[in-house]
Amino acid sequence: MTIRSRAGASVLAFGLLLAFAGCTPGPDSQGSESNLSLNIGRMKVSVMPEYDDPSVLVIYDGRFADAPRYPIKTSFLIPKGSVISDACSLSHEGQHFCQLYRTVNRGSFDEVSLVLPYPNFYLSFHTPRLDTGIETKAIDYRIKVNNPVKTLEVDVQQPLRSSAFKVVPPSGATRSQSDGSMSLIRGFHHEIYKIENVAAHQERGFRISYVKKDPNPSVDIKYTSAAMRDSPARSAPYETQRNVKTVIYVLFGSGFLGVLALLAWYLRARKSSAGNKP
Repeated sequence: MTIRSRAGASVLAFGLLLAFAGCTPGPDSQGSESNLSLNIGRMKVSVMPEYDDPSVLVIYDGRFADAPRYPIKTSFLIPKGSVISDACSLSHEGQHFCQLYRTVNRGSFDEVSLVLPYPNFYLSFHTPRLDTGIETKAIDYRIKVNNPVKTLEVDVQQPLRSSAFKVVPPSGATRSQSDGSMSLIRGFHHEIYKIENVAAHQERGFRISYVKKDPNPSVDIKYTSAAMRDSPARSAPYETQRNVKTVIYVLFGSGFLGVLALLAWYLRARKSSAGNKP
């Protein structure tokens, strides 16, 4: 094989790797139970706008009803373009066991699939960025579950230094708490609601509005010194992950066309090389 042919084969192999890297199987689920027939007994959704990033930090925390055996395969729906921080299963002692996961776009949602070795789950993520240039914020956070939930608790946290905070829950939601007792150290105010017997694939929307004049998040967990906080080169903590995710979507979305282009180039190169042989 000539040098040109070897180079072409290498490029083609690299292109195939890029195109199909996003289609590899998720975590090994051999022998695990399907989640389709399982109920979630309790699920808490914590919604924290502009907490540590100019986006919404969301945490899904709950427990599946007892299955015949574990591990189980399951999936959760989160807002499209969200950046996942943790996808974990919790042991009976409360230890977090982070799991491999796979995301697939489902329209306005991303579906996160993983295998849980224990019935308790913990999923945290940041939604796409909010427009911090607008003082009056309006967020329509929609919750959609793949499994029936006996009790869904939604805790909406008001950003610090904001005013006119208001939460409009969906029909059937009852307010269970409205104070700052859960976060006295930082002074956060919470609006907490409960919804009983949520059916699978049913959407429930919470409309959140408030006024916030400054663009800074409530807490800054990445930068501790004043020099770093005031640096003009400072970027949002999760901006890099968002940019990487966008690039991956573009690469894998156009991966098939890229493979065809590489294949055509390789065949032309081989034909040209064969024609130039004495």
